[in-house]
Amino acid sequence: MCGLAVAAFAACGGDDDGGGSGGAGGAGSAGSTTSSGSVDPSTTTAASTGTTDPTTTSTAASTSASTGSGAGPQTIEMIDDMEDNDNAILAKGGRVGYWYTFNDATEGATQTPPPDPEGTGEEPFTMTALEPARSQSTYAARSWGEGFETWGAGFGFDLNSPEGVKAAYDASAYTGITFWAKLGPGSGTSVTVLISDPGTDPTGGSCSECDAWQKSLAVTEEWQQFTIPFADLKQGGWGDPAGTDQIDATKLYAIQFQIGIAPKFDLYIDDLGFYN
Repeated sequence: MCGLAVAAFAACGGDDDGGGSGGAGGAGSAGSTTSSGSVDPSTTTAASTGTTDPTTTSTAASTSASTGSGAGPQTIEMIDDMEDNDNAILAKGGRVGYWYTFNDATEGATQTPPPDPEGTGEEPFTMTALEPARSQSTYAARSWGEGFETWGAGFGFDLNSPEGVKAAYDASAYTGITFWAKLGPGSGTSVTVLISDPGTDPTGGSCSECDAWQKSLAVTEEWQQFTIPFADLKQGGWGDPAGTDQIDATKLYAIQFQIGIAPKFDLYIDDLGFYN
């Protein structure tokens, strides 16, 4: 049975397939609040690889990838470029949120940074220095670990959680999200982006097994830019139906990144923004 903690994106999994959707709200500039979550492992839509980024200074080639139709992002509203090396997303556009981690609580498994379900702030999410840098970028959001056997682990943030109280954020002015991603050596490769709205987040009050809008990606050990239109997001199919076939971009709650079951995982996310 799943419960909903105050100001947290609680996790609910289906009894038959172990699915779920996860995350939690942040509270305070020095801390993050987390709870576990999951995604339907049967989602297999992959991103295509595009052109090489000529500006990169990394030893690995950088590529551009699109998960939807049409051209890539023309203008970007940055949510977080990670360069301030703190656990908060950029305080602009009315957004207030904090990075956190979550996992399936497999006994003996480890995740770094560790989840902080009580919101104590004792071990806040920290960014990882990039060596070598990716062009002008010197930090990225990263989580790594091993041993999760139910649905995996992930990390993310709420878009509007001042004082730890989770509220909706209007992103209807944008087409979708764009970001750079790569995996560390030996990592599992089943990476899924999850975005929640009133029909797929416990805060919305209309789901008990909350199945977030999502897209699975073919992430590699080389940096790639991914562009995901809101219109391309689909529910995982394991939880409560949202009652619509498309995400409500006027009321978004959280953006999360999850790696499915794998002996090890190591995921980097950088330069994340809304785009048009």
